[in-house]
Amino acid sequence: MTTPRDGDTVRFLHSADWQLGMTRRFLGDESQAVYTADRLAAVAALRELASTHEAQFVVVAGDVFEDNAVPRSVVLRAAETLAAFPVPVLLLPGNHDPLDVSSVFRSRDFASAVDGGAVMVLDGSEPIEVVPGVEVVGVPWTSKRPDPSRLPALLDSLEPTNALRVLVAHGGTDEVYGGHSPSVEAIPVALLEEAVGSRRLDYVALGDRHSVTRVGSGQRVWFSGSPETTDFDDREKDSGHALLVELERARPGGERGGSTVTPLRTGRWSFLAINAQIDTDEDLDALVSRVEAIEDKTRTVLKLGLVGTVGVALRARIDTEVERWSALFACAYLRETRTHLVVRADDADLTGLVDGYAGRAMADLVEIASSGGPDAEDAGNALSLLYRLVDGGTR
Repeated sequence: MTTPRDGDTVRFLHSADWQLGMTRRFLGDESQAVYTADRLAAVAALRELASTHEAQFVVVAGDVFEDNAVPRSVVLRAAETLAAFPVPVLLLPGNHDPLDVSSVFRSRDFASAVDGGAVMVLDGSEPIEVVPGVEVVGVPWTSKRPDPSRLPALLDSLEPTNALRVLVAHGGTDEVYGGHSPSVEAIPVALLEEAVGSRRLDYVALGDRHSVTRVGSGQRVWFSGSPETTDFDDREKDSGHALLVELERARPGGERGGSTVTPLRTGRWSFLAINAQIDTDEDLDALVSRVEAIEDKTRTVLKLGLVGTVGVALRARIDTEVERWSALFACAYLRETRTHLVVRADDADLTGLVDGYAGRAMADLVEIASSGGPDAEDAGNALSLLYRLVDGGTR
């Protein structure tokens, strides 16, 4: 691709799925407050990126808010942040914040705060000329279950153009979800590619999928992902970005210009899922080294799936480390569905630790923990706690 002259290139940012007001059930109050603030900070980062990269406008492909009933503080802070953008920002209502009678976009707090500024809500599908020679067409959600025929009908109505045209839509595609999209607005990729190929569209900005994802065979249909991470890395592979889109205008003679899409980092949080086999102290040492190397722990959520056969002392050490990490990280915990630690019955760690009735109770717990029965995990936890209490009291 030849490098275009600046005047021949249109630059804009593609973002989606801000879901401002989102809460994560596993975060405590302190970490949730930081997470809420950082989601808004990721939006503010878009403003800085727009200036740095000389973007001419920003499109947000749905789900600006977590729902239409988010707290007033979320609405006011979002509106204030948007009002400070130096370029037009076009917001598409999505399935989380549809443009129904209760729409947050119709609220007085939001509308009055952005009135007269560069913020536009894509409340219909009429083309909007956002900058000279560039039009944006949106497909807003008007309810939780809009008519899925809207997008095909809109594409049929568009004529080929030598100007630049950007479609902003929200919903899962048949390609990404393998024909089983959880979204009622499942979008056929073939229709989008045909519209791009026939020059009825130059770029398709999609929202709904929270990971950066190229759709189809070309470079003109993308999910931007969420600007801040929302889920663990075993499900959400590449979030925390916005896309810088560069489209060349038509060249002399009508030849179509090229396109470039570049992910730009906006998020700060990490949601990590780590699985490990723990049978020895050396195995745990390796896990500890891996976890301790994680940066920005206060903005990291860690879930652990641990399996293995361990002694009581090693199980107690595992619990001590997890307890420490739960205080150090934004959140850290053992996954019940992925954790299976069997406590060995003939464990020398118990020798002389307690005697009498307590010793007999401990022997019973060891037998239950070693049985692999329905109470084995609870027995192992009890042994670990007892070991930690007794061992800690003897030091």
